[in-house]
Amino acid sequence: MPYVKTDIATRALVVTLKAPHGGAKTTPQIHLLTGIPERTINKIYSRAIERGFEPNECPLKLIDAWLEDGSRSGRPSKQTDENRSLIIAKVSTDRFGREKTLTDISAELSSQGIEISAMSIGRILKSAGYKKTKPTRKPGLTAAMKKERLEWCIAHKDWTLEDWKAVIWSDETSVVLLHRRGGYRIWRQPEERFLRSCIRER
Repeated sequence: MPYVKTDIATRALVVTLKAPHGGAKTTPQIHLLTGIPERTINKIYSRAIERGFEPNECPLKLIDAWLEDGSRSGRPSKQTDENRSLIIAKVSTDRFGREKTLTDISAELSSQGIEISAMSIGRILKSAGYKKTKPTRKPGLTAAMKKERLEWCIAHKDWTLEDWKAVIWSDETSVVLLHRRGGYRIWRQPEERFLRSCIRER
């Protein structure tokens, strides 16, 4: 016989059928009538008695507190405050942490004796407002370079359109210095866009 999920109304029926003044049916008889496993029937009835049900009382009195399903402890959550702080620190301390994958972070925590899946780490970061996104790109200019650029702009501020027509622009030229080529992403919150650890110079 397949297992039948029991709600409070079904449990009330089981207790009523089994009680002396409600039907006094045996566990096998109730099983045939409802399809509920015999072990479950006995558990429902004994738990109701433990919680205050009086089987010999007439008329029968039933309240929800006697019939509610027992709470389940379940596996303890890995998303503790301590683990949250540790994970956030790993992705926000420096630029290298920003680039770590969920698998990298999970492996690092495992080496510290903390077993937590990459999926759980992702949920923790998401709930804290972190998102894997492209780093902010800004020119890596020194003070001398900034000074030279300003001087160049001042020197050419009065050029005419005809003057600029004689210039060939090289803006389509790709030159990569100081960082790897290709797309990659970092962990950051929306307001951290211009933090030093979230910027990649170009």
